[in-house]
Amino acid sequence: MIQLYHGDGKGKTTAAVGAAIRAAGRRRTVIFAQFMKGRESGELSVLRQLEQIRVLRCDQAFPFFRDMSDREKAELSVIHNRILEEVLTGLREEGANFVVLDEITHACRLALADHTLLEQILDCGRSPDKEILLTGRKPTERLLEVSDYITEMLCIRHPFESGVPARHGVEL
Repeated sequence: MIQLYHGDGKGKTTAAVGAAIRAAGRRRTVIFAQFMKGRESGELSVLRQLEQIRVLRCDQAFPFFRDMSDREKAELSVIHNRILEEVLTGLREEGANFVVLDEITHACRLALADHTLLEQILDCGRSPDKEILLTGRKPTERLLEVSDYITEMLCIRHPFESGVPARHGVEL
């Protein structure tokens, strides 16, 4: 099935990490792919320690989309598409059966990911032994249509609004 965690509230990635750990704990082969994120965060070090989980992501920090040059957007798009190709290979040839595409909604909406590759991954998710979990804000209508589970995270209050930066071990 296909799951979608979206919204402007905190917890989408955290919930996806929990789902990936649960799947690994049941001996599923997991790919945890991150898009639009380049900074290290605490959960990544734990995920990398688990034999059943493969982490794919961009190791380069890019500015926010609104601050990116056309060259940076093109470069990030190439990186994202390489990650999608690796995910597809993992699903088709390497036995992966649980995939997290963290922040894929942004990459789709901002045209920083190949929609054809994503559709091929989603098609793999229709197999009874595979699960695809998507996260991010403002999903496209297409992602809403194809998702079997949809959970929306709603922000009521967040410390960032009061000027508190992201904290290590909590948001990072």
